[in-house]
Amino acid sequence: MPACERVLYGADYNPDQWLHDDAVLRNDIALMRRVGATSASIGIFSWTALEPSPGVYTFGWLDEVMDRFAQAGLRAFLATPSGSKPMWLSELHPEIRRVGRDGRREPSGGRHNHCLTSPMYRAATARINRELALRYAQHPALALWHIGNEFNGDCHCELCKHSFHAWLRRRYGSLDRLNRVWWTSFWNHTFTDWSQIPTHDPSIDGLCVDWLRYSNDQHVSFLENEMAPLRELTPDVPCTTNFMGTNRATNYWRWAGALDCISNDVYPMPDDRDDAWRRALSTDFTHSLMRGLAGGKPWLLMECSPSSVNWGKINKLKRPGVHLQEVLQAVANGADVVHYFQWRKGCGGCEKFHGAVVDHEGGDGSRVFGECAEVGRVLASLSPVVGFSPRRAAVAMIYDWEARWALEASVGPKAGDSGDRYTEACIEHFRALRTAGVEVDLVSVETDLSGYRAVITPALYSLSEATARRLTTFTEQGGVWVATYLTGYVDPHNLCWRGGFPGPRLREVFGLWNEEVDYLHDDENTIIRGDMFGRARETHALDIIERIHAEGARVLATLESDFHTGLPVILRHHCGNGETFYLGARLAEAGTWAFYEFLAAEIGLERTVLPRGVVRKCRVGADGPVEFLFNYNRRSVEVDLGPHTFHRLTDGQACRGTTTLLPYDSLLRGVSRLQDTETTAHRPIAQPIALQPS
Repeated sequence: MPACERVLYGADYNPDQWLHDDAVLRNDIALMRRVGATSASIGIFSWTALEPSPGVYTFGWLDEVMDRFAQAGLRAFLATPSGSKPMWLSELHPEIRRVGRDGRREPSGGRHNHCLTSPMYRAATARINRELALRYAQHPALALWHIGNEFNGDCHCELCKHSFHAWLRRRYGSLDRLNRVWWTSFWNHTFTDWSQIPTHDPSIDGLCVDWLRYSNDQHVSFLENEMAPLRELTPDVPCTTNFMGTNRATNYWRWAGALDCISNDVYPMPDDRDDAWRRALSTDFTHSLMRGLAGGKPWLLMECSPSSVNWGKINKLKRPGVHLQEVLQAVANGADVVHYFQWRKGCGGCEKFHGAVVDHEGGDGSRVFGECAEVGRVLASLSPVVGFSPRRAAVAMIYDWEARWALEASVGPKAGDSGDRYTEACIEHFRALRTAGVEVDLVSVETDLSGYRAVITPALYSLSEATARRLTTFTEQGGVWVATYLTGYVDPHNLCWRGGFPGPRLREVFGLWNEEVDYLHDDENTIIRGDMFGRARETHALDIIERIHAEGARVLATLESDFHTGLPVILRHHCGNGETFYLGARLAEAGTWAFYEFLAAEIGLERTVLPRGVVRKCRVGADGPVEFLFNYNRRSVEVDLGPHTFHRLTDGQACRGTTTLLPYDSLLRGVSRLQDTETTAHRPIAQPIALQPS
């Protein structure tokens, strides 16, 4: 990550919206210095301002902005403008506009709606990117290339259809093989010519998964096309693009290898209800995923909001302490860059009421600006952690987009259920582990698991033979594998494994046979009984229960309702030098917590026991560990800090022994003092940021 002296801090900056008012542009630099900003993403949607007509370039305004940044010691994350195509280009070449599943081509306008396959659009983006690189390759403010913006979506035009057919030919070689793995004899869907294959047919679930794979490959190919001239002309300037967390249609494990560093956009919705801590732990899950995508290296929080958003169902303001805590939460999880969307609120457009550092009033007197200045001051004190990551955890959790795609493409688990059951399961188990005080790394199915004590695979519905072998080997060599309901139902083509679930051939690994699955009504209460569930010795199941037969596994808990009474639901089995655990139902929250407390005790996992919603995070810095302690609750909580002294970041108060954590409190230990941002944040730039490849 950055070879710089502090956590970089800034926002998306849109000077092209203010070219009519130079006073605003001049004042922006002074305000950035006042808030402690060190960097900004520039020009994300500025294509027409840079090229108002074909081949006519107007870079003068951007020259001034870049020069002002250099003079002020600010770093520029210069964006390529492909996220929103120019009207003139869209009208001259309508083939660059996407076509929906209904066959209708979209009108000009909007954003993120270009055809990824279009040779015309690929040529146009490469051309404007080359002009940007030629002009600013040696500019002292240039620190990083911000490629496009929040890539997503798909196109169903004839170009994409033909490209999809070519992709399928490469993947399967023959129609016979494709028909076999897609099971097209169902409903007489057998294809006799490649041209017959549609881009969308929900009755062929193998097609649905392959279309998502194809679209994902198109995104990566488009990214590589954009980066080619930048890497040719500015080989020392790293390239990134902003991810969107667990965005459904993008398998970011496949994107990560194409980029020099990992960036993400996170917009936790402000929540003044009693379960705000759940939202915060969900955000921790996303941050951990980014750390995994970055290979354990630091990453960039490219967008968040300093206040409310404008696109939510209810757009709440952030309560005192929430803004600072959200920023520090990202840093504690490995972020070395924190940027907002947006720097200054525009006067028009659909995001004119979206949160920003500078409000419509235009000065530094707002509550939000003051909070942002405080964040800048705190971030300036965290220079010891820059370039260093949180310690590797003892527990890994696999997050697999392809398992998610396969589950969503299959009809079920409940009719009409449009939710993301896979990600929900992963987050539930992540929350339970963190509530039990256990650290967790998010990894892919291809990650080397050696060195981990345990691996958790919630609802790993799609499972290849290679992944099954890798997980089995990990277990046989002494690891602990925890799997859940909906494990190993289908292969990578979404074909059901034969020989009984879990497949492929994992019955012996888990010592059980999952014969059937029962889906529950929302108000149905199925009791689960076992000693691990505390004084009551019971919990209940939600949504999904499997009818399991033990085949050598030890039964830890049983179902005690309806005709399922007496059937095992949580099982433990020896596998080589290791062990497996299987949870054959979606447990109620308290039950999942109890299981992981039991697991941690049984296998000797290191954990930090804290009140619910209080989280400790440790990031190793240049001078040793830096510890963060967060109260994610909207109520005060008492904790025992022992002999250690923490400092409350809102007022600098030293805290030790038994301490009351205030609502949304953030405490820090391991940084000697809070430095003055005016003396540390604004040094002239001699070199671009030296980001390490992920």
